[in-house]
Amino acid sequence: MQRWKRGRMVVVVLVVARALAAEGAAPDALPTGKSARPAAPPGQAEDPTSQRNRGEKLRFFRARLQESRLVFPEQPERPLELAEEPLSRFDNPVSGIVDGFTFLWTDRGRPAVLLKSYYNTQRGSWGRTYVSLATRPVEMSTQNQGKFWTPRDPGVTFAALENAPSPAAEPRTRLRQMRDLARQFEVIDHWGIKDPTDWQLRLLTSPLYRYEVPGEGVIDGAMFAYVLTTSPEALLLLEARKTAAGLEWSYAVSRSTRFAVAISRNGRKEAEFPRLEAWPPTGTYFHSPLPMPDYPFKPVAADASPP
Repeated sequence: MQRWKRGRMVVVVLVVARALAAEGAAPDALPTGKSARPAAPPGQAEDPTSQRNRGEKLRFFRARLQESRLVFPEQPERPLELAEEPLSRFDNPVSGIVDGFTFLWTDRGRPAVLLKSYYNTQRGSWGRTYVSLATRPVEMSTQNQGKFWTPRDPGVTFAALENAPSPAAEPRTRLRQMRDLARQFEVIDHWGIKDPTDWQLRLLTSPLYRYEVPGEGVIDGAMFAYVLTTSPEALLLLEARKTAAGLEWSYAVSRSTRFAVAISRNGRKEAEFPRLEAWPPTGTYFHSPLPMPDYPFKPVAADASPP
């Protein structure tokens, strides 16, 4: 067992090192409604064949999402919007996860549902992990399955972020503030099925998504990911909101893994998510794999570059 644990650690360390090299410098200003993409490793431009394969895989998975319909139960006539591009790519060689894409549905710009989509080489299945980031219950249906995910509770609850500087007037400066605030959070993932181990997750300093919600006074928002290898395991949403006292920061946190997650800020506990042994369709975290024995692409672990 110790040999296996050392081997697993070496694999994780190597993948993390590769991802760190690929993350590169992030832009200081980002358009809203867009993901912030890490730069590719210098001198390691992707060859045309790899680019073509990546595009084919993306189209393959995205086509299978088109029949999904997400709504708020009280507003069935207004479906949530699937973002045009995935937010990131990921893999986890320890779990046999390859060709992972992170998709997002939004409500008037704000993140509402995140999907971790990937191929599991060990099980020959399409892994689908849905995470509600909505502030009220949502409902998902497909043509073939009907209503198959109906979380009863909100996915996140926003709260005022205490002991934080006032949001700056300029978007470029606010982004720097949000990065600094995200670095104040520490996330521990008690990862593993048979032999769980505590891992301190790595913050991706480029937000996965930048947005605004003018109708609710949100002039700027960003969603940050904390990852193991390159797979998002926890999420932080930061928003600069208009209030009677001026601009103030609000935040919310979420799990994106079945394993136990503990989140703290500057040494103070913020949230704890217990390990899940089951994920019913009424929960805000829902894992629903589908057998895919005829997956048409040769499984190859992804690098940390964006889609």
